[in-house]
Amino acid sequence: MQSAVPPANEAHRLWALRQYDILDSEREALFDEVTSLAACVCEAPIALISLVDVSRQWFKACVGLEATETARSVSFCAHAILQPGVFIVPDTHADPRFADNPLVTGPPHIRFYAGAPLFTPEGYGLGTLCVIDTEPRTLTETQTKALGLMRNHVTKLLDVRLKTRELAELNQELDAYSYAVSHDLRAPVRAVAGFSHLLRAEHGHQLDQDGNELVADIERAAKRMGRLIDDLLYLSRAVRSPVSKESVDLSQLAGEAAAMCRRTHPELHLSVTIAPGMRVQGDPRLIRLALDNLISNAAKFSAHADAPVIEIGCEVADEEARFFVRDNGVGFDMAYAAKLFEPFSRLHSTDEYPGTGIGLTTVKRVIERHGGRVWAEAAVNQGATFYFTLLADPAPAGA
Repeated sequence: MQSAVPPANEAHRLWALRQYDILDSEREALFDEVTSLAACVCEAPIALISLVDVSRQWFKACVGLEATETARSVSFCAHAILQPGVFIVPDTHADPRFADNPLVTGPPHIRFYAGAPLFTPEGYGLGTLCVIDTEPRTLTETQTKALGLMRNHVTKLLDVRLKTRELAELNQELDAYSYAVSHDLRAPVRAVAGFSHLLRAEHGHQLDQDGNELVADIERAAKRMGRLIDDLLYLSRAVRSPVSKESVDLSQLAGEAAAMCRRTHPELHLSVTIAPGMRVQGDPRLIRLALDNLISNAAKFSAHADAPVIEIGCEVADEEARFFVRDNGVGFDMAYAAKLFEPFSRLHSTDEYPGTGIGLTTVKRVIERHGGRVWAEAAVNQGATFYFTLLADPAPAGA
């Protein structure tokens, strides 16, 4: 048996596959219908929409087969994504690549295979629309053409699914903005108006100690209102501004953000370590905005540590670069982790740790607009680590 060699662009291919957020998703009628149609047109007992993951092939839709996935090492589809046209194996027993394949010698006893690869607009092979038979055979010219056309419909369904998800996320954020305008901004505005009224009504032209205290209250409310407005503008920028794609020195951007954080909070005596050589593809302005928020967040919540330490680095898992910002601060209960990235959601009081609750929402939108993910791991009083994924970029030639 010969397992398919991963394509040269495997890391980018897997990245593209993950953008669709489709692996292990529920059955969907449109995908099932195309698969059933492929089985009928090609007169095959088995038909699949198969997606090739790191170490498995997972079936988004299937006809005539109970399995939901198989190992990638025995996958016919892993061979099919290596070429542009329909990949056909007329008789597996006569093909040394597959003759001793467990799917040939055992259930489902594959003797014939035809797979039309599913490609992204950038040319990454995600998987196939394939048909399988337990008898050696081939496809007619008409059937081969029809399988290719049905493959095109599957790729369109994938694109529609991706755009629908992105639109739903955008609508959720627009709802959050409406909530902010109607609720969170209204309170500090009312405070400014109320304190101003008291100042005029009770103290007139002469300010005593009480008057000074009221002025201080006005200033505090105004500052909070200003922070809210600024953070909303940052979030709006993260959501609406175009995203450029260029080679970005993430280590350098992290160093600049850390230096800014030290200047802003000299009293914390922060110790910051940054892994060298981290490069990604993306928009440097937006990525810097995300780093500013992550590093300032780490500084804020490690402020009470005896020696605040922030680490910025990268780990690789399943051929995916996972960057992180780690601190030794107060951490949080993982039971509330899902709330971290919601607009205006806070796990600590503003008196204890000041802020508006928008920074991590901004981080989430920046990373997701680059096609990445962001999440956090922590324990109470044991620090926190915020992970995010961006498409890693190799160092330039000669670097």
